[in-house]
Amino acid sequence: MNRRNTPVGVGGWLLVYVSGSVPFLLVHSAGLSGWFLDYALWLLGAIFLLLASPLALILLKSPRAPRWNVVALWVVALVITLRAAAVPFNLETEGAAQRRSPEEWVAAIATLAAIVAGSLAWATIWTVYFRRSLRVRNTFRRPAADT
Repeated sequence: MNRRNTPVGVGGWLLVYVSGSVPFLLVHSAGLSGWFLDYALWLLGAIFLLLASPLALILLKSPRAPRWNVVALWVVALVITLRAAAVPFNLETEGAAQRRSPEEWVAAIATLAAIVAGSLAWATIWTVYFRRSLRVRNTFRRPAADT
């Protein structure tokens, strides 16, 4: 492949990842802010900025961007899994939980399982991409590797 056809820069699937991560992280930030406080907007914003900070490394083309994004993907997947697992044990829902029908429990568990599965799938797909992508390798190559 000649130099002109070599994928480099924030484009292609890398751009899909960055733009797709914003709504994904907003939803997860909302869920996490509700875990700590009653969905406080300032906390949602703070959590979002923290979770989205590895995306800034991509836009800055930092050589550390691939590693930090993979770490962030798995941290988010782990924390949202813990959040989903904690829902049935939430003290605020304890009284309501006793009044739920088996069908409501099945629906709630299915929803939580879908959220967890989605987070794990998102992390897996993009981890593979960051590890194997020629665009990622070309865009985030450390300057010392070029000599």
